[in-house]
Amino acid sequence: MKEKSKYGMPPPDSRAAFEHNVFLLVDELEQHAGDEAFLANRAWALGDSFEHARYLPNRRIEITNIDERMRNLANMMDWMKYLPPIQFEKNHNND
Repeated sequence: MKEKSKYGMPPPDSRAAFEHNVFLLVDELEQHAGDEAFLANRAWALGDSFEHARYLPNRRIEITNIDERMRNLANMMDWMKYLPPIQFEKNHNND
């Protein structure tokens, strides 16, 4: 479990952790390849970030090409795994 930060989402502690977060984002896009609404939402959130992303010859990500939008979304996806589940309150009708 990640250590809780008083400032919200903690940054990754290594390049490997950051690459893992970016690969989570890429994997999510591949899993939802047929869902047009999902892809439209991610295209809105990422803009042209994927056009600038590049791999190095050893298949590592060239970090200098990753912009703020992709970095924030990728780190958020990893951070969301550690958040408590959302609990919805039941609506009671007073009829």
